[in-house]
Amino acid sequence: MDTLLADLRYALRTLARSPGLTLAAVLTLGLGIGANTAMFGVVDRLFFRPPAHVRDPDRVARIYVTTTMPSYGTNTMPIGTYPRYEDFRDHARSFTAVAAYGAGRFSLGLGPQAERVTGRLVTASFFSLLGVRPELGRFFGADEDSVGRAAHVAVLSWEFWRRRFGADHAVLGKALQLGRNAYTVIGVTPQGFAGIDLDVPDLWVPLTAAASEVMGPGALGPRYFWLSGVIARLRSGVNPVQAAAEATGIYRSRFVQSGDSSGTVSLGSVHEALGPNVSSDTKLSVWLAATCGLVLLIACANVANLLLARAVQRKREIGVRVALGASRGRLARQLLAESAVLTALGAVAALLITLWLGPVLSYSLL
Repeated sequence: MDTLLADLRYALRTLARSPGLTLAAVLTLGLGIGANTAMFGVVDRLFFRPPAHVRDPDRVARIYVTTTMPSYGTNTMPIGTYPRYEDFRDHARSFTAVAAYGAGRFSLGLGPQAERVTGRLVTASFFSLLGVRPELGRFFGADEDSVGRAAHVAVLSWEFWRRRFGADHAVLGKALQLGRNAYTVIGVTPQGFAGIDLDVPDLWVPLTAAASEVMGPGALGPRYFWLSGVIARLRSGVNPVQAAAEATGIYRSRFVQSGDSSGTVSLGSVHEALGPNVSSDTKLSVWLAATCGLVLLIACANVANLLLARAVQRKREIGVRVALGASRGRLARQLLAESAVLTALGAVAALLITLWLGPVLSYSLL
């Protein structure tokens, strides 16, 4: 241990005698490692990390339909209308549950004190399909999300509940003025729950209750393509190919009259970035990740060149130490100690860069 400490002290003194080279090596390593670590957090959320609080996410699928039209060519899109969701919900036997969801913004409050909040319009099956449990209260049921009898109730996200209401348990039963209607708070989702999206909305409301206000009259009709998508949970023993084949049959049989009888249904990953409609931000993230990997390789090569140049400069010093009786093993340990100290300093710099750059990239790309 004493020998190791002596080697580390010698390494620090040696590096201090070359502050320019040391600073260049530390900053190069810090930028290369820090940028890659920050980008890995983005890529992990896009492609690998399962959505928080979702039970068996590999059994949850997004439903897409591919159609070919003379004027528009071949397009693959999420299910966008409420009647199509109803057909899969009522007739598909390959799924244990089907849910639809859409995005909307609401004005919370009245007058000059009103603020804009983000919301998700979801069917009652949304929460049970994902297998999430409320942190407080309950989620809305099918009787509160039926056409013509929908209830104006709301479920708050944990983050909005904490930010706006100070995590007050007495929030249950309170009325929130969202646009023209008052919604009663009935529950709070667990911390970090965002459904199958990347960003956490402020609240969730029954789709049938808020659709007309968000999209206007007729939003639940066949001509309004406004849903963000439809998701389903595969029944045990059913694989995605079988489920897609059944869903395709349902789609074609129910929409022959609309000219969509040639449509083909496919099932995609719960990760939207792995689906057919990759956003420009996702593509940019992939390119940035590849660029950061290249930057890391260049950084390692530059540091290696710096150390080689330094080794050439120290050739005479090392020769003198060998002549004075220093063993090759001792010299190797001291050189390794210098590399270890440089690596540790680079890791500290990388950590600081990651702490700053990570939130910036997440905010910009997710």
